Amino acid sequence: MRIQTTDHELTDAARSVISNAAFQETLQQLNAGKAPHEMFRAMATYPPVLAAMEAMGEGIYPGGTLPRELKELVILQSSIDNTCQFCTNSHIDIARNLGLGDDPKAIVDDHDGMSPAFRIALTYARAVRTDSNRIPDATFDALREHYSEAQIVELTFLVGYINMLNWFNNALQVEYRGELA
Repeated sequence: MRIQTTDHELTDAARSVISNAAFQETLQQLNAGKAPHEMFRAMATYPPVLAAMEAMGEGIYPGGTLPRELKELVILQSSIDNTCQFCTNSHIDIARNLGLGDDPKAIVDDHDGMSPAFRIALTYARAVRTDSNRIPDATFDALREHYSEAQIVELTFLVGYINMLNWFNNALQVEYRGELA
């Protein structure tokens, strides 16, 4: 990782997110005397970024109204497409922990094997990443068959959120070493 973090920064960061569901795995690691994953360490160096991550987590991930399994597949698909080592491998472990099988990447690769609601959500997520100015109206019509307007907004924000995190981790060379397995 390109960023150095002090023990003091990590302690302060842990105190600041103690009640947030998105950071519970990380806090458990710290409480067990283990080093937290690198993305947390990088964000700990600048508390406003960690606070923003905390706020987004409450409304979008793991919070929100969309099924957690769908969120993991959207995150995994985006992370694979963006070649984000941290997000791909950490969300493979998270998906496994949620019971999505031994090879969650195979689920993302085979849209035919999933429900129509999940399939259109992943199709939409890829369309947003590919060219957000040219998403066909038919894609939105298909989304509306399965999701409310609010859920479409939530899904769109999730796609932007994970892409931002992918780019953050890639630029800072943040690596995943199995901390969430």
